[in-house]
Amino acid sequence: MKCFYLFVVSVFLASCTTSKPKEKVVIKKTVTLKKDSLSFFLDHYEKFFTTNFNVSECPGAAIVIVKDSTVIYKKGFGVKEIHTEDSVDVNTVFRIASLSKGVTSVLAGNLVDNNELQWDTNIKKSIKEFDLKDKEQADRLQVNHLLSHTTGLYKYTYSKLINRGLTIDQIIRSFKRKGVVTREGVEYEYQNAMFSVIERLMENQTEKSFETLLRERIFNPAGMQNASSTFSAIKNEDNVAFPHSYNHYSKKYKLDKLHKNYYNVAAAGGVNASISDMGEYLKVLLGYRPDIISKESLTDIFNPIICTSTKDTYVNLWDGVTDSYYAMGWRILDYRGRRVIYHGGNVNQYKTQLLVDPDNKIAICVLFNAPNPFNGPVIPTFLSYYDFYQDMKNRGQL
Repeated sequence: MKCFYLFVVSVFLASCTTSKPKEKVVIKKTVTLKKDSLSFFLDHYEKFFTTNFNVSECPGAAIVIVKDSTVIYKKGFGVKEIHTEDSVDVNTVFRIASLSKGVTSVLAGNLVDNNELQWDTNIKKSIKEFDLKDKEQADRLQVNHLLSHTTGLYKYTYSKLINRGLTIDQIIRSFKRKGVVTREGVEYEYQNAMFSVIERLMENQTEKSFETLLRERIFNPAGMQNASSTFSAIKNEDNVAFPHSYNHYSKKYKLDKLHKNYYNVAAAGGVNASISDMGEYLKVLLGYRPDIISKESLTDIFNPIICTSTKDTYVNLWDGVTDSYYAMGWRILDYRGRRVIYHGGNVNQYKTQLLVDPDNKIAICVLFNAPNPFNGPVIPTFLSYYDFYQDMKNRGQL
């Protein structure tokens, strides 16, 4: 532990001597903090983030941190489009990629609260056209299997159909040709197409479109003013961070095109949002919006369903993580004696990260408009810095 503190202190000192950010940005702190309290942590994490963001040369990013029910840090970095001076701000819209799965699970919790859905609702009873080669297994599948990636199919089943632009109804009808590799509820295998079957089930249960449900049950009441779930919405957005690809030979970024992939399965990867929207969403995840999802349903979606500790999953490589699980739309990590809630995302060159630390009532979301090596350490470093801050505070050194 002493070596860990020396390492963190050395990183703090190194970050203090770095140059200013390459882009002009505005820090938005919605509360005034004493210099000897939480701002110690915020100042040093910002220096870490800024330094590494500049080194990465990633075009744009945005970050928000919520403590208890308050946004304590919100900032845009870099530019929306390379070779311009159009800076990312706190209302710039990004694709949030697989963070959409967590939004979908929160929506499912809202439906459970309103007695429109149950975690054990049978899929085939609601979606008559759904089937598998193993008809008995198809008959047994429930909502909790879809949301936890435990349907028994091989990982990423029918992702190729998503990329070909098939509709969710076409994808659902295609499953009758797919076999299973294990019984439901036994193995974790990450899915996008199968996860999004929940869209049609929600629509059948409520007689409303998935887009309408997201808007009426999540986006509008939470105050997520820029959030949407369609390609047309982001295509027509004036304030958008465009995607960029990275050439490993030239070691340069270039502007990429917004594409329609995964809007056909919006539940898995089609939500768009600004970092301001994500700040309001973090308040929901921290339990401060029972009008959107009850404490009971929030507990349900965060309750581990399947262990992923032996899987080839990057979170298992994080320092401090001893075990990992998948709940419903969320990864759950045993981290230094407590459980934290996490998910990452990757679509159309966008990289996204979100973490909730329920014990400390703190949460963070980071959005990037390009792949970069800095994407991996942002959350583990956040946890390390916050634990270091807490330890110093407990020792009376702050």
